[in-house]
Amino acid sequence: MKEVYIDCVKYIEVCNSNDILENKGFKIQFPEDDDFQLAIFRINKELICLDNICPHRHADKIYDGVIKDYTVTCPLHGWTFSLCTGENVNQRQGIKGLKKYLCFELNGKVYIEDPQFEIPKWRRS
Repeated sequence: MKEVYIDCVKYIEVCNSNDILENKGFKIQFPEDDDFQLAIFRINKELICLDNICPHRHADKIYDGVIKDYTVTCPLHGWTFSLCTGENVNQRQGIKGLKKYLCFELNGKVYIEDPQFEIPKWRRS
């Protein structure tokens, strides 16, 4: 993957800009681990990047969620997250949220802040 550094922050190229459609999510799968996934959304021409694994049942479906008012709702069990912060917007569902990553477009490519994968707590022995 191509890398660029801006203000000492490492970003990696993940896809073409035209892969990400307005009001839709796009899944990025990293080869290191099946659970190392991100979801990128284009909302009002702005790119937003979050973890793609829902913390409720560990499903990799956030990218396919329902987008409304800068939130995304997991299509499997209805947990809803802020696209601005990654926080769960309904605390009755739980307090776990999604990590948010910086992202931008440059010369027709999408770059995200270099994600550092950690083995999820639910998989640790």
